[in-house]
Amino acid sequence: MKRTFIFSILTLALMMLCQSAFAYDYYVNGVYYRKVTQQLPGGGCGETYLIVVNNDYANSYSGDVLIPETETVNGEIYRVRYIGSEAFLGCVNLTSVTLSNNIVNIGYRSFAECPLLEVIDLPEGMFQINSNAFSSCPNLDYIYIHSTEPFFLWDDAFADINDHVQIVVPCNCIEAFEAAEEWEGIQLYDDCGNVGVGENKTAAMDVYPNPASETLTIEAEGLVTIVDEMGRVVRTLFVDDKQTIDLQGLSSGIYFVKAGNEVKKVMLK
Repeated sequence: MKRTFIFSILTLALMMLCQSAFAYDYYVNGVYYRKVTQQLPGGGCGETYLIVVNNDYANSYSGDVLIPETETVNGEIYRVRYIGSEAFLGCVNLTSVTLSNNIVNIGYRSFAECPLLEVIDLPEGMFQINSNAFSSCPNLDYIYIHSTEPFFLWDDAFADINDHVQIVVPCNCIEAFEAAEEWEGIQLYDDCGNVGVGENKTAAMDVYPNPASETLTIEAEGLVTIVDEMGRVVRTLFVDDKQTIDLQGLSSGIYFVKAGNEVKKVMLK
């Protein structure tokens, strides 16, 4: 186990009280909420706050969903703090979720089985992500983490997604995250274009034609990043065996194609 006994008991008690998404108290501006009074990370003792839940069934949301920092219910203003367990489970028509900076917790399977979800931003004050939070999201390409310090992950928080999802931390924060026990073995990237050690994945890669003009074919498995001579990331994509990309919009010059630990230099005419 990657957590201390005391932390486990306290967190488990909090999750049992706060995370279940099988009942809702309010439906406001397209979002279902449950009201809870409990001490929580980032909140004062006995704070009353709202948890985002579903309407007692999977597939409760669709389209673009905005989670506000606060919501007014019966004349009272409450902070929205948690994404409850299975809150967005099985939302087959969900395209995006915008999380406010007040969100500190992502619940168990909260975004699981959302096939249209492609990108999600996790706010700076994030405290923990529960197991299988993003499992079975085939089109999820990026998880952007805005916290500059590592936070707590339950076992299998990124189960079945780290091989195809780019988990991006703030610039030059990879080493800090990798030093945290819970983040061990997770492949990370930062928004400067740096790649962490992760699981030391290697990838055999071939790129052609070289020089290239209009298109470039990449043979590789997994995440591929293209950077220019200044080290700026110009393209990021996931390749399954082979993919041909359009080079329109890129200036002539030298580029570097990276897959795992392998780098190929390409001339664009």
